[in-house]
Order: sequence, then C-alpha cells, then structure tokens
Amino acid sequence: MSLPSAADLLKVQLRHAWHYSRRVLQDLDDQEYFWEPTATSWSIRRRAPSVRGWGSGEFVCEDAWPAPVPLPTTTIGWRVIHLAAWTDIYRQYGFEGKRPDLNDFDIPGDANAGLAWLFRAQDDFIGAVNQVTDAVAFELRPAHWGESLPVVQLVTSMLAEHVHHIAEIGAVRDIRRGHARTYIPPVSMPIPPSWFTT
Repeated sequence: MSLPSAADLLKVQLRHAWHYSRRVLQDLDDQEYFWEPTATSWSIRRRAPSVRGWGSGEFVCEDAWPAPVPLPTTTIGWRVIHLAAWTDIYRQYGFEGKRPDLNDFDIPGDANAGLAWLFRAQDDFIGAVNQVTDAVAFELRPAHWGESLPVVQLVTSMLAEHVHHIAEIGAVRDIRRGHARTYIPPVSMPIPPSWFTT
C-alpha cells in the first residue's frame, strides 16, 4: 500500500472539514441566520447611510477598517458571507490570476442564497485544489495581502479560516437554541463522491 502524497493529504483534509461544515449549517433559516447575539452585532444589512461595510448591491456585509477594538460579535449570516467572499478571493488570487475586491460582490439578503454562495465557493475551491500535484504544492502563488506564499500555505490558511468560523457558527446555534445538553445530532448527510477521492 502506497502512502498518500502531500497534495493528497491536503485535499482530503479540506474536503473533510468542508463536509463537516455543511452538517453544522443544516436547516439554517433566516431567523437563526440574522439572530444578533449582542446589541452591537455586525450582520448583513440593507444598504443605508448609517451602515458601514462592503458589497456592491442592495445588502452590505458590515465591516470597518481599521477594525474596532474589541471587534463586534457577528451574526451567523455575517460569518457565512465572510467565508464565501474570502474563499472566492483566495481562489481567484492563488489559482486564477485575478484580483477581486470585496466590493465586487453582490451580497445575498437571505440564508438560502448566502449558503448557496458559500457551498459554491467551497466546491470551486476544492475544484482548484484538486489540480494541485506534489510539484505544485510548494509553488509560490500571490495572496490578497500582497506577498507570495506556497500553495500549501494558502490552502491551509483557508482551511483554518473555515474551521474557525464554522466552530463559531455551531456555538452560536447552540447558544440560541439553548439545548446544548439535549442536542440531537443532525441527520447524516451523504458525502459527495468526488470529495474523498484523489
């Protein structure tokens, strides 16, 4: 039995983490998506003079630069859109030679459309990483912040970002539902066949 290559390990880790993320996001509706855990939460809001953030359309993902200290708590919707946009940006910079900006994105205004964007961004990112071989894994590629990094570092950075925010989403869902002690595991989801093959 031959050992998996570095590129194969990278692909399986990414697919496994993102398959798990979809379990965490199962049955998410608008009520949970927009629930504000604190009075000063950042969220997805209709564009207005008082709303600071990014996006090109009717809705804005609240944000500020420089970032306030401490950072506001964010809604699940904010986290979903944050992940979707940055997954696309990492992919386009590192694999497509493009230079997108956050204000290029038309922010969806509901949970279904937000999740559809995130899942499409994940699938596209996995599609790009599927082309990575061991020879390519350590090639330098541009990152959106200006430096060039090995492909493996760009991919693991995106992986860490997903694990971080999906864990936050799971915690926010438990807090809102208040049933951490009586949690019923979600129904098992089939694994997309291409996600665990190399």
